[in-house]
Amino acid sequence: MTLEYSENRTKTMTETETDAIENSISTISSTPYGTAPYLRSMGIKNYPPEFNSDIAKNKYATEVITQTGIWEDRAKVTEVKFTDENEVKVVIGDV
Repeated sequence: MTLEYSENRTKTMTETETDAIENSISTISSTPYGTAPYLRSMGIKNYPPEFNSDIAKNKYATEVITQTGIWEDRAKVTEVKFTDENEVKVVIGDV
């Protein structure tokens, strides 16, 4: 997974804050739902993601956006894109 930022978003953040947000979103999007100790409601319900259909892609994107909204208040995921090689790109916008 790679992260992209909307225009001007990274200009208002320090490198340390950017790294922390990237780490947080990566953790959220790669954690199976219910497996994080003390945070059982964090994670992706349809994990591991199988991007064999548009429905599966939409479910994963919805989960990433929803879970990030709950657990990461420093960033707002505005879009989740999929490349032809099923690589995931998460776009972070202003909060």
